[in-house]
Amino acid sequence: MASADTDLTSFPRPSVAVDVAVMTARREGTLGVLLHRRSGDKAGEWALPGRFLRERERLSHAVAKTLSEKCGLPDRSLAGAGPRQLHVFDDPHRDDRGWVLSVAHMLALPYAELGQAVASRTDVRIVPIDDGTLHLPDRQRRLPYGQDEIVQRAVEELRWLYEQGPDPEGLLGSDAFTLSELRDVHAAVLGEPWQIDTFRRRMQPLLLETGEQTAGGPGRPAALFRKAAPH
Repeated sequence: MASADTDLTSFPRPSVAVDVAVMTARREGTLGVLLHRRSGDKAGEWALPGRFLRERERLSHAVAKTLSEKCGLPDRSLAGAGPRQLHVFDDPHRDDRGWVLSVAHMLALPYAELGQAVASRTDVRIVPIDDGTLHLPDRQRRLPYGQDEIVQRAVEELRWLYEQGPDPEGLLGSDAFTLSELRDVHAAVLGEPWQIDTFRRRMQPLLLETGEQTAGGPGRPAALFRKAAPH
């Protein structure tokens, strides 16, 4: 007979969910997060894609399934972009359906890739985060199940990462870029402008010149850079 401290059936079991904040840098120069319109419980409300963990399911599988099922993101969207585990939200009152632990994740994807993946969907939307404020559609005031706190944590994590070095999460979607393009994506993440000379001094030691320049676009050709390999 199992003792009281080894018999798992003698302990209460919370439900475990994954909630995923898919972040991007919008063309308008602000951050954005992917939301889907719920069906079933809280039908019609916008929310982060999420899913309850199934029996013996790994967290990574649950994240991939919820992005596919709720948002139509194919597996190739996750190739080379591993979702980052943010935090376990364990307030027992955060979910009015019962005791639910949320293992929150963040995934950063380029806007062009994310926008193309959801362009044909009316139940999925990239919602702007301007000056730290999430602008929800349809006059909705907050996300369900305490998910506003997850978005806030994702913004803080992304900003911390982008203070450390050039485009660490690959939001540009390209291996080669100009300093201006790099500065624009950092400004969108950090929510504030970055003077070009100051930005150049901060980032250029972390970059490698490709020896190539932009061509065919408006304005003068600009040097193209790549991220230097970490030491």
